[in-house]
Amino acid sequence: MRLFLLAFLLASPLAAATYNVGPGQPLSTIGAVPWATLGPGDIVRIHYRATPYAEKWVLCRQGASGNPITIQGVPEAGTGNLPVITGANAITAPGLNYWGENRGVLKIGGANTPADTMPQWIVVENLEFRSAHPNYTFTDDTGTSGVAYAGNAAGIFVEKVKHLIVRNCTFTDCGNGFFV
Repeated sequence: MRLFLLAFLLASPLAAATYNVGPGQPLSTIGAVPWATLGPGDIVRIHYRATPYAEKWVLCRQGASGNPITIQGVPEAGTGNLPVITGANAITAPGLNYWGENRGVLKIGGANTPADTMPQWIVVENLEFRSAHPNYTFTDDTGTSGVAYAGNAAGIFVEKVKHLIVRNCTFTDCGNGFFV
């Protein structure tokens, strides 16, 4: 009986989680999302607010076919305005350590923490990325402020990935909008 129970528990998928970020939500910052432990089926919902989110992060995790990791903007009710992620004076999410921070606001693949893997089965949708350009600076993962973006920085910079969908995202004032 114990072996059956153990086999059942090991075969059962873990429940996916939904993380809501923004005004009136359980998480007030993008950095509060547990980026290092996201898994198949997890959804990060970034809700619209009038002030852009000045945050940056790396996604180096794996979803699964039919159960992607989804980063989803929730537009403003009534207007449809997308949540804005700005690189201007952005702060790198705590607990992340990755190279090439100056290459983009959202980086996919290439990290020390979380452990470097081949990111896969990822969806990014309904977000506006701004200000990944040398005219803007950010605070890096060591806490150093005033770090400038590279000339070819992107709103989304992809170092490596398999099975990525980016839809209904806009890019403004970036060296490259979306770089793969």
